[in-house]
Amino acid sequence: MASERIKTVGGVWGRLSARERNLAFLTGVVVGGFLLFSVVRMALTSLREMDGEIARLQDDIVNCANQMASREAVEAQYAKVAAQHSSAWTEPEIHDRLRQEIYRLARRVPPPLDERGIAVESQDSNENLVEIPALGKGEMAEGGAGYRQYRIPLRIPAVGIKPIIDFLERLQQSPQSLRLDKLELYRVPESDQVAASVVITRTIANGASSASTPSGEEKSSGAGKQKSPTAAPGAERAGGGGRIPLSVSDWTTTGCRAELVEVSGARPYLEIKAESDNATAELGRKLSGDAAYEAMLEMSASGKAEFGVAMEGDKAFFPDSVPLKSDGVKYRYEVQFGIPAEAARGKVVCPRLMLAEKGTVVQIHNILLRKMVE
Repeated sequence: MASERIKTVGGVWGRLSARERNLAFLTGVVVGGFLLFSVVRMALTSLREMDGEIARLQDDIVNCANQMASREAVEAQYAKVAAQHSSAWTEPEIHDRLRQEIYRLARRVPPPLDERGIAVESQDSNENLVEIPALGKGEMAEGGAGYRQYRIPLRIPAVGIKPIIDFLERLQQSPQSLRLDKLELYRVPESDQVAASVVITRTIANGASSASTPSGEEKSSGAGKQKSPTAAPGAERAGGGGRIPLSVSDWTTTGCRAELVEVSGARPYLEIKAESDNATAELGRKLSGDAAYEAMLEMSASGKAEFGVAMEGDKAFFPDSVPLKSDGVKYRYEVQFGIPAEAARGKVVCPRLMLAEKGTVVQIHNILLRKMVE
């Protein structure tokens, strides 16, 4: 069959004149060139598309790397703000916190805030930037998923325009997430002074949630139930309880040294370094008996160490002590415990750190303690 077709084509080609043969050859060259051009064009287009996709993926990788590099600093700043918010606050507590913040910002030199978001007593002048005779009645406004809003009006008597602008700017920069919903200015006739009427809204968030890797979570109950720890790169979990300030003076150390390390752009952390084997560091807290508590600690360890909860002066733990991962990475550890009846006669040590070998270093970044409600 194939040989007959070849003979047929050969016969047709043999009957063609020289001119017809040249035209057929040129036509074949043109068709072949067009097909080759189409294939090359399609290949180049595909290559350009793949180059564009590669460039886009490279940009995504660079952007993700930049975001990961700034993640800890961003979360640390967010945690500072979230530490001053709690979904467990009642309306009077929210009103009181907001009142304190407004009067703090109205001072000519606002006093700094402590780690709980409360103004530190200052020896500076009590002179005010603007006077606020009284605050209006606040009301809880409709919020959304994970947050509430509290709105309060206030009036500022006649004063220069510059102090009012400075005060409003402070409100916008407050760590309590304040927002100006309404502003009315009234100029005093034949004067350069103005009075102001302001409506301020505060957003009350649920707090910062810990960012975690799929490593699991460390949690133990009074029965000794435990899981593996969660990697927690600088985030803070806010609950019904409060964060315990990291202060060297609150710790009792044996065979080790505690030091508060300042970090630029982030919260300081407490570093405990063992100067001998079997060193211990304890943080005593006065807690009410017949109650259950949950402690959440963010720590990293370089060396063999463990922590637990116990009565002051007692070597027994409740529940069992928890070993710390020794890879130097920050993890979040959680432990639930019930206070025995004898707690009314002494302090509860939470946590008690045990550093097995000289040179072991434990860094404590965050301690949260809250009473569990059944």
